[in-house]
Amino acid sequence: MKQTKPGYRLTLLACALAVVVVGLGAFTRLVDAGLGCPDWPTCYGHVLWPDTHEEIAAANAHPDFEHTPVESHKTWPEQVHRLFASSLGLLGLIILGLSIRKRPQGHPWKATVALLGILIGGTVARIVYGDILDHYLWKMMAVYFLWLAYQYVRVGTSTGQPVKLPAFIAGFLILQGLFGMWTVTLKLWPQVVTAHLLGGFTVFALLWLLALRLRNRPWQIRAHSMAAVDALRPLALAALLVVVVQIALGGWTTSNYAAVACPDLPTCQNEWLPEMNFADGFNINQHIGPNYLGGTMDNAARVAIHFSHRVGAIITALVLLILAYRLRRAGPGPLRRMALVVVGVLALQISLGLGNILLKFPLWVAVSHNLVGALLLLTMVTLNYGLRTAVSTEQTS
Repeated sequence: MKQTKPGYRLTLLACALAVVVVGLGAFTRLVDAGLGCPDWPTCYGHVLWPDTHEEIAAANAHPDFEHTPVESHKTWPEQVHRLFASSLGLLGLIILGLSIRKRPQGHPWKATVALLGILIGGTVARIVYGDILDHYLWKMMAVYFLWLAYQYVRVGTSTGQPVKLPAFIAGFLILQGLFGMWTVTLKLWPQVVTAHLLGGFTVFALLWLLALRLRNRPWQIRAHSMAAVDALRPLALAALLVVVVQIALGGWTTSNYAAVACPDLPTCQNEWLPEMNFADGFNINQHIGPNYLGGTMDNAARVAIHFSHRVGAIITALVLLILAYRLRRAGPGPLRRMALVVVGVLALQISLGLGNILLKFPLWVAVSHNLVGALLLLTMVTLNYGLRTAVSTEQTS
């Protein structure tokens, strides 16, 4: 049996923290607390949030916040989300440090650390000097990720301690923090809110992928089933992409406050094909400047978004059911178990989606719908990783 690599338990802790961050992010959006703190990274100038009557009065009297008075029920969700996300960022840096310490001999790392340090410094400078540095931050981010891509092409994937993936995660966590900042400074601009949601799911998925690599336990597949494994890989990858698109549709739905556009089932506003405006609903050129809290689209545009998410759910369900059927037929062992997991998570997610409508959008159901969507993504990551690293039992006997 192969030995678990260093950092496995720490990465599992990061995955658990990522669950909390994703859940808090969903909660913050759903209680309309995305602008609960109009500044970043502080909240009305506080590390936590204004709590006493004196602190609230001082915040309301401050000239920077005269148009955004304190709403105490919105400040704490936003700042708690930020604090947990910041903790996840620090944990990501610790995991990278451990990976570098345990790196394979001769693995290049100094340039990666230097570029990451510049990126962190640029982020701190952005806090101090404001949005005049945004243009430079994008350039720093591009240089960092291009360097990692170059390293991947030059060195490839190592069977030893992963370094490039933790480095990518560390950089992406910084980018995700910047998306969180722009969510506030751009007043819930739907494009950046959707990017922030997708970024959270991506961080969770990458951390889980890292945990799988560090666990170092490839699936043991019977020799006669290896051909089925090879045949399943394209379908599993397609299913992963379909799930990602459906999550993006869900993100666009919540970013534009279109979740309640269709309050009935199976019809939408008592019609099978209600009036829809797809051009406005999927207009990604919405202007920066307006406050997008509550959304600015008309009814037809929001219906188009919601209707698309429903159709996407049907397509996703069909693809995943076909995948589960193929897994079930491929043979016993991990393939058959994954078929049950796929069907189980899919059934739970569909139930929560239907429950959102039938129960009139209760908060706990909506948050759970987000979390199970992340779980469905992790299921697809696990399946794709398992299929691509599977080994024949004859090779390990």
